[in-house]
Amino acid sequence: MESGDEAAIERHRVHLRSATLRDAPPVTLHLLPCEVAVDGPAPVGRFFTPAIRQGPEGLEVSFRGRCLRGEEVAVPRGLVGYVMVTEEKEVSMGKPDPLRDSGTDDEEESPLERDFDRFIGATASFSHFTLWGLETIPGLDAKVRGALTWPSLATRLADSRTGARGLRTRA
Repeated sequence: MESGDEAAIERHRVHLRSATLRDAPPVTLHLLPCEVAVDGPAPVGRFFTPAIRQGPEGLEVSFRGRCLRGEEVAVPRGLVGYVMVTEEKEVSMGKPDPLRDSGTDDEEESPLERDFDRFIGATASFSHFTLWGLETIPGLDAKVRGALTWPSLATRLADSRTGARGLRTRA
């Protein structure tokens, strides 16, 4: 039985345009401690050109009269970060999907099924970014730091499970 909250959830099938990963140029990223109530492209480079200085506790910059403190954060070794965008529905609907092209007629796929397909692609890549905090450098409990620990944690868990199975078979 579905609750009222579950009924409001939109369901999507997401397809990655993998060719965009090869062509994604490197960019400089700043993760700011604010929220912008607009969703869409913006000429950020015209309005945000930080005059970053090295302070006694790390990087410092002023943003709209407020002091931000930050530090460079590296993407875990062996990984690359990507800036991803969702294609507009009208654009993706008109293109054939190379990920699902089975050589059969489109008639077997219902229009309803196509309505929840979404396509994403990379517009840029990064190996590090600057993490900013309001007045202080974000601590180890920052959500982004937690997210960056998952790849190494997952690798360790996978290695330990493999090792544990190996020990059981020898015993």
